Amino acid sequence: MRAVSWSLLVTPLHCAAEDGVLEWAADAESSFGLPDEPPAARELPTVAQVLSTFRGAGCHGVPWFQVAGFDVTSDLSGCPDPATCASVGGLDLGEVSLGVEGADGDQLVKLDQAVTDIGFRKPASSAVLAATVALASQAGPLLVFNGSGEHVFVVSPGDDPTHLAQHWPW
Repeated sequence: MRAVSWSLLVTPLHCAAEDGVLEWAADAESSFGLPDEPPAARELPTVAQVLSTFRGAGCHGVPWFQVAGFDVTSDLSGCPDPATCASVGGLDLGEVSLGVEGADGDQLVKLDQAVTDIGFRKPASSAVLAATVALASQAGPLLVFNGSGEHVFVVSPGDDPTHLAQHWPW
């Protein structure tokens, strides 16, 4: 899969439903997996859980956030070989940003704060799919969309990654 030159955004589907994003998503140029009814609200994953999930999925990237008293690169390390990573199916998430409840912009976050959304700038497409599949098992259904909003995609717990990859628009 190719490296993406724009951003992909991921948010728990129940948060998107609360914010009215599902109506917008239904009008996207292409969509996959959008439910007729929004899912029930559930507990959001914490910063620690998101980082652990990325590490467990074998993903790497550049954190665009800082965690108070914690070296983020221990869980989200940089790309070991940027020159060939994408061409060998590497799982580079690119530049990773977290939307965290109770934190603004450049503010330090804490490991136990809830993550409301995740941004990936210049990721390898396969990396975002791998990370999202892994995170869905903890966070519930996730809405993935590109910066222009032309494509929307839902990844749910238990989805088959091979099946998803056949429909993945990025």
